[in-house]
Parts: sequence; structure tokens; C-alpha cells
Amino acid sequence: MKTRRNASRRVEEAAAGGNQAPQAPAAGEQVPVNPAALTDGEVRAALVQMAQAITAQAHAITTQAAREGTPSENPHASTMARRLRDFTRMIPPIYFGSRTKEDLQDFVDEVHKILYVIGVNEEEKAELDAYQLKDVAQVWYNMWGDGRAPGEVPITWDVLKSTLLERFFPREQREAKVEEFINLRQGGMLVKEYSLKFVKISKYDSSLVSSSRDKMSRFVTGVSEDLEENCRESMLHDKMDLARLMVHAQQVEESRRRKRGREGKKPRPWDQAGSSTGRSAFGVQKRPKFKKGND
Repeated sequence: MKTRRNASRRVEEAAAGGNQAPQAPAAGEQVPVNPAALTDGEVRAALVQMAQAITAQAHAITTQAAREGTPSENPHASTMARRLRDFTRMIPPIYFGSRTKEDLQDFVDEVHKILYVIGVNEEEKAELDAYQLKDVAQVWYNMWGDGRAPGEVPITWDVLKSTLLERFFPREQREAKVEEFINLRQGGMLVKEYSLKFVKISKYDSSLVSSSRDKMSRFVTGVSEDLEENCRESMLHDKMDLARLMVHAQQVEESRRRKRGREGKKPRPWDQAGSSTGRSAFGVQKRPKFKKGND
């Protein structure tokens, strides 16, 4: 009987204890820190994994905030900035439109060579070319661009080039340059000087030198008479072009100048005869020279 009562009392106490809130440990009682009995290595691994997760989350938040706060980049503006940087590194010429010794054709040719090398389209060529216009030329370009009617063709390289030439290199000046090229002759210049001038002003009328044969014929027409025949014979070679012909003419001229120099240093026949007979070139007997000495 006692055993049965004790058992029923324990059941009642257990039922009553299940409805009560858990009690805090008494003061001074120690609570185990590692209830699951984790090893030190497992604890460190868990902390490292937690730190990595926090870092990744912070990076994602920062990237998203920067992406939302930064305005979208204009692809065309970025491309033009790179083009302009490459263009200015080549040190292109500048055209002012107000200086007397400026040559617009030289400016156009030099800029075109640079634009061809960096590889840009026709509209970008015009924009980069306009960047090199300063002073009067820049004022003119701004007024011309603002005055264009809506719907006109875009400003390409050809449009800007032809308009520039019409404004700052009028027809009268171009015709004068063509006339100068037609009448160009070597005269008192060396072949090297004549060649440089020939190349410089030949660009004002490309129709006169449209082929390699035309260029050589025009060049030979202007060389001195003593070189013309030799140059025309050299033109018959299959691989001859203007550059080779110019070098050949310079070599022939230099060879003849050296030959004339050597001939000028040779003693003349009458000088040799005079020295052998003891007479001067005019037939006067030369007096013998005596050394002064003590008698």
C-alpha cells in the first residue's frame, strides 16, 4: 500500500510541475557554457563561417547602394572621350584662321592622317577635326553649326572639309597654287630643294599627278636641262617611281658636282708648260732666286 501511495504522489507532483514555469538557476549556480560539448576547432570554424557570411552580405549591400546611386554612363560620351584622348596624344596641328602663314590644306591633310590611323567613323572625324579649330576658325564653326537647318545631312568629314576650304581657302587662292605648281622649275635650286617643293605644292591639284607616270613626267619637266635626259631614260625602268626618280636625280647631280670639283683642282696645261720652261704663263722669263749668304 505504501508503495502504491508513493507512486501516485510522484505522478501528481510531476503533473503539477509540468504546468509551472521553469525557474531560473539559483544565485551562485554555474551554467555550462558549452552544453553540446563542442570542440575548440568546431567553435573556431563556426565563427569563421559567420564572419565570412557577414562580409559577403556587407559587400552585396555596398555594391547595390553604389549601383543605385551612380548615374548610368553614356556609351557615346565614353567612346568619344577615349577617341579624343587617342587623338590628342598624336599631337595634331591647330588651325586658327587668323594667321597669315597658316596653310589650311596642310592642316586638313595632317589631321586626316591621324584620324585614319586611330580609326574613327566619318562623323567622329568631323568632331575631332573641329576640336582643333581655335580663335577665328572656332567662332566660324560655332556660327556655321548653329545656323544649319534642322534635317540637314549630318556633319561628316567630307562636309566639314569642303566647307572649311571654301571659307578659309577660296577658289582664287587654290587656283594660284595650281598655277605655281604648273610653272614650277628647278632653276637655281638643288634637286633636293626642288623635290621638296614639288611634293608640297603638288597636293593643290591632284588631277595633274593622278598616276605614278604623271608624277614622274611632271617632275622631269621641271628639272634642269642637264638632268632631264638622264631622268627620262631612268623612267623607262619598270620599278621606277617618283621617290626613286628623285633620289636618282640627286645622286646624278651630286656626282657631277664632285666631278667638276676634281677637274677644277687639276693644273692647267699652260701652267705646267710654264713651270717646265722657267717661264710664266705670259712668256716672261723667271729670274733665278739666290740664297743670301756670307761672301
